[in-house]
Amino acid sequence: MPKSKNKKNQKKRSQARTQKIYDINKKNQKMQRDMLMEMIRKEKEKGAFNDLPSMDPSGVNDDLNLDGPVI
Repeated sequence: MPKSKNKKNQKKRSQARTQKIYDINKKNQKMQRDMLMEMIRKEKEKGAFNDLPSMDPSGVNDDLNLDGPVI
């Protein structure tokens, strides 16, 4: 029995729908990333990141308070 045109094209339509959803999600992620980078850039211009405490690369911190049980 021959297949109907609708049945033949179902796989193509399904793939097109999946690709469209993928493209929309990718576009939204790019917009979010661009917006976040723009916000960070504006905050840097305002000087929001100038007074951050520096991280000690050696990993030694004398201010640690270890009052818990010692094994």
